[in-house]
Amino acid sequence: MTMCDKQNWIINIQNAANEVAALVGNDEVMHILKKYGASSIENLSPCYFTEVFDELDFRASELR
Repeated sequence: MTMCDKQNWIINIQNAANEVAALVGNDEVMHILKKYGASSIENLSPCYFTEVFDELDFRASELR
């Protein structure tokens, strides 16, 4: 994964996390991150980028 790819994933995850947080609060975002062993998006292992983004995006879709 290139540095550019990693930055794009982080931006996409942050956008999805911001949407979820705006709809139900940051606790939901933190719960999802903790499931993947992270306390923040910045320390999330790149091997989980897809799963975390998908889960956050799905949760945001459910809440809209």
